[in-house]
Amino acid sequence: MASNRVLRSTSSRSEISTTGNAVVEEKSTSFKGTINKFSMSTSESVASGTTEESKESKETTRTSTKRKYTDVLSYKAGAAPGGPKKKSSSYAPPSKYAHLKGVPDQLGENMYCMLIGLNPGIATSQAGHCYANPSNLFWRMLHQGGLTTRQCKPQEDEILPAEFNLGTTNIVGRPTASQAELSLEEMDEGVADLERKCRRYRPESVCLIGKAIWESVFRAKHGRKMTKTEFKFGWQHEKENMGVDKKNGYPGARVYVVVSTSGLAAGYSLDYKLQLWKELGSWINERRAERLEESASEGKDENVKKLKVEHVTEDLEPAASAADDLEASGSSSIKAE
Repeated sequence: MASNRVLRSTSSRSEISTTGNAVVEEKSTSFKGTINKFSMSTSESVASGTTEESKESKETTRTSTKRKYTDVLSYKAGAAPGGPKKKSSSYAPPSKYAHLKGVPDQLGENMYCMLIGLNPGIATSQAGHCYANPSNLFWRMLHQGGLTTRQCKPQEDEILPAEFNLGTTNIVGRPTASQAELSLEEMDEGVADLERKCRRYRPESVCLIGKAIWESVFRAKHGRKMTKTEFKFGWQHEKENMGVDKKNGYPGARVYVVVSTSGLAAGYSLDYKLQLWKELGSWINERRAERLEESASEGKDENVKKLKVEHVTEDLEPAASAADDLEASGSSSIKAE
C-alpha cells in the first residue's frame, strides 16, 4: 500500500509557471502534508532563485542609473567628457554667412572707453556700420547715458574716436543672426585679440556689452566658468583689468559690464539698462573734465614758461645795448688818441 501511495504521490502533476514559482496540483488527499511540504520547499527554492536574480537585476539597474546620474552631475556646459566641446544645435558654421562681411573696428588713441560688442548682426553687416539694426538700443543708450552729446547714427561710428574719445570693436568678427549661432570656443578665442587691442590703444576702460562677453573674458582669464555669485554688472575688480602691460607701464583697461543692447535682450527693464549706461557716462564725463583741467594746467605752464622766456629776453636786451654803447665808446676813444 505504501508503494501505491508513493506512486500516486509521484504521479501528482507539478507545473512551473513562467514566473519561476512552483505550483503543485494534488491528484489525491494522500500525503497532503508531505505534498504541501514538498510544494513549499520547491516554491521557496525557485522563489529564492528568482529573488536573487531580481536583486541582481535591480542592483544592476540601480548602478546603471547611478552612473548615468553621476555623469549628468559631472557634465560641464560646453565640455563633453572625453571629447571636444559640443556645439549647440543652433550653431551656424562660418560658411552659412560667408556672403556677409564683417564690420571694421573704430579705434583711436586716448580712448576713455573701448566699447566691445558680441559680433555683427545681419543688418549691421549689410550696412557696414556697427549697431545698424533699428531695434538695437546702442546709439540711444550712448547718448542718454551721457557718453555722447547727441544721438549719433550708425553711419557716424567713424567719428567716435576723434569726437568723443570712444571706440568700437567685437569679440567675434563674423556675422550671425543671433548669439546662439556662435560657439563658446570662438568667443573665448576672441578674448586674446581684445587683450592685444587694449595693449595697442591703451583705453582707460572697456565696456563689455552683454553678459556672455564678460563670461567669455572670465573663462579665458581664469580657465573656468564664472559662478552666479561672481557675476555682476557694472565695474569689476581691478584685478580683472584687460591688456595689462606692466613692462611698458600700462595698468590695463578697467572692465565695465552692461546688459546687451540687442532688441532680443528682454530680461531687464529699460530703466535698469539706462542706469548702467548713466553710471559709465558719469565716470567718462569726470575723466573728460579732469583731462580738460590737466590740459588747461599744462597750457598755463606753457604760458608761464613763455612769459619767463620773454621777460628774460627783455632784460637781456638793455644789457646788450649798454655793452654795445660801451664798445662803441671805447672805439671812439682809441680813434681820438
